[in-house]
Amino acid sequence: MGSIAKLFKQNIIWRGLYYLLNFILSLTIARYFQASISGSIFYVVNNCAFITLLLSISFESAIIFFASGKEIKLFKLFHFAILWITGIAIILCIVFLLVKPVFLNGFFLAHYSNALLFILGNIMTAFMGSFYYAQKKFILPNLISIGIGIILLLMVFFINENSWITSERFLTFYFGSFLVQGLVLFFSLLRSNKNFIGFSLLSRIELSSLFKYLSLVFFSNLIIFFCFRIDYWFVNYYCSSKEMGNYILVSKMVQLFFVFPGMLTTVLYPLASSGAQQKVKELIPFLTRSIFLFYSLACFILIIIGKWFFPFVFGNSFSLMYTSFLFYIPGIIGFSALHTFATFYSGRNQVMINLKGCSMALIVVIFGDLLLIPKYGINAAAAVSSCGYLVYFLFVLRLFIKEFGLPVKDFFLFRKSDWGYYKSQIKERY
Repeated sequence: MGSIAKLFKQNIIWRGLYYLLNFILSLTIARYFQASISGSIFYVVNNCAFITLLLSISFESAIIFFASGKEIKLFKLFHFAILWITGIAIILCIVFLLVKPVFLNGFFLAHYSNALLFILGNIMTAFMGSFYYAQKKFILPNLISIGIGIILLLMVFFINENSWITSERFLTFYFGSFLVQGLVLFFSLLRSNKNFIGFSLLSRIELSSLFKYLSLVFFSNLIIFFCFRIDYWFVNYYCSSKEMGNYILVSKMVQLFFVFPGMLTTVLYPLASSGAQQKVKELIPFLTRSIFLFYSLACFILIIIGKWFFPFVFGNSFSLMYTSFLFYIPGIIGFSALHTFATFYSGRNQVMINLKGCSMALIVVIFGDLLLIPKYGINAAAAVSSCGYLVYFLFVLRLFIKEFGLPVKDFFLFRKSDWGYYKSQIKERY
């Protein structure tokens, strides 16, 4: 248990630092470029992320899954990953040279090579990073990401149209940084794993197992992506660039709330997989009501200070964030608590439950956005996303309550014994 706890702490610390730095970088870019231009930048990032998902087919998940179970040799997966990346690079170069990229807006039409750097770099970074995670090495890939993020963060403060670091050149560095990160991870892997040098093909049986696994994972990730990001396309179509910039930054801030619950569930997954029903029955309600309490307090504080806090931190062009954030609050709390249930059903190999819940949320988001965004703008987009997340949460909560026969209050009302647990943990550490 000691080694597992150590790995868990490493993952929380380093991934937490990475996500925090990434948010600070997004904040700094938004403050420098203001709402209209930063909205265009983040919208292009969203579209490129979608293409990245399509081209990668979530192979990074397969690397961790098959390598952890030792079903496929790590070096074989590595060689297949290199083949896949090479094929994608060739296809992207042909498409970007011959076809005008319609997924970019006017701000980036003259600089669409940035999108190529982003897509190829993210695929390579995800693939190479997954080999480290498969070997339970969490520090190096996150350390590289953090180092590059710090460099980019410092560069923002030196942007000057009369100097070498112009805004245009900074954006090239920003989008190109993902490819740099992927290449550093690639050469580091070759250096630390001598058996990666050479070439080995996957067998027919291995390929069959690989793509059978990927078909379900890719479809799941695609639905989750749409559930989180499809509102960007509706907002971009119906709203102004300033509104778009405000909404995307609110969305990024909301997603920051989901990071910690996502890392907490690392502990829950092996428990669910091992069939430890009694521990799961106690742990999930405890985690859910803890998230419900602490996130409700955090949101309450932002309700009080957000009206002046958001423009103060992000700049006056982000004055529309506050109201949009208010409509997001129920979804923040619901989706954060949802992580525990989603992990439980994934660990028990009941992925279809998560797919059903996420599909229900996506239907709510699509129809709600079509009906309400044209008239009510980004506030409607936030409210609809919030409703979609709550539908997903209530769906899995109902199934869990039905299976284990627990009262609803166990998931929402913080207990005196919970306070005692947190106090004992604080005393133990300090």
